Amino acid sequence: MKIFICEDDVRQRDSMVSIIDNYIMIEEKPMEIALATGDPYAILEEAKNQQGVGCYFLDIQLDADINGIKLASEIRKHDPVGNIIFVTSHSELTYLTFVYKIAAMDFIFKDDPEELKARIIDCIETSETRLNLLSKDSSVETIELKQGSNSVYVRYDDIMFFESSSKSHRLIAHLDNRQIEFYGNLKELSQLDDRFFRCHNSFVVNRHNIESIDSKERIVYFNNQEYCYASVRNIKKI
Repeated sequence: MKIFICEDDVRQRDSMVSIIDNYIMIEEKPMEIALATGDPYAILEEAKNQQGVGCYFLDIQLDADINGIKLASEIRKHDPVGNIIFVTSHSELTYLTFVYKIAAMDFIFKDDPEELKARIIDCIETSETRLNLLSKDSSVETIELKQGSNSVYVRYDDIMFFESSSKSHRLIAHLDNRQIEFYGNLKELSQLDDRFFRCHNSFVVNRHNIESIDSKERIVYFNNQEYCYASVRNIKKI
């Protein structure tokens, strides 16, 4: 998968490149940053020549005669199912994406660096999952985790366990290397697949990612070194 970044603030652009490059290297993902630039026309030229489905991170307010939203609209003509993510400080402009019918994956705001990093990685992983689905790779089983108006798609294989959140109607998905809070129901999750088992009122485990079980202490250990608890009644059923 090819990733494109259009951001005219050099420092912000370099930060995004660093986040994405580190993620690709650490996770050994089959993807690359094809172009990172402040020139929207260079991005558009790449989109015209793009053979597959691209992933585009676009600043809305660009120092050019077109903004990120108009750029996205032009990209859609050449990459109709490409994944478009806006990274911006201008929340008041997001309504324009509906005017131009862009169908953006996400809007990421620049004011929180940690949130920025997490959301960028979420979008890359969701883009990769969508690409696999478009390729009709039936071996990739995924689940949609809803976060308000946004969704994150994750592979079954990446899930260690689900946990109840302290926030009403929310759960926490413990993945191989991060956690995602989302809206969901433990009962429904336990019925998704045989690998998911509700071992406790507060936990649903992925049997495929269990490393060991301490039956005496009723603790379930996972491949990523995390753990959760099981009830007396369910510890032996795992």
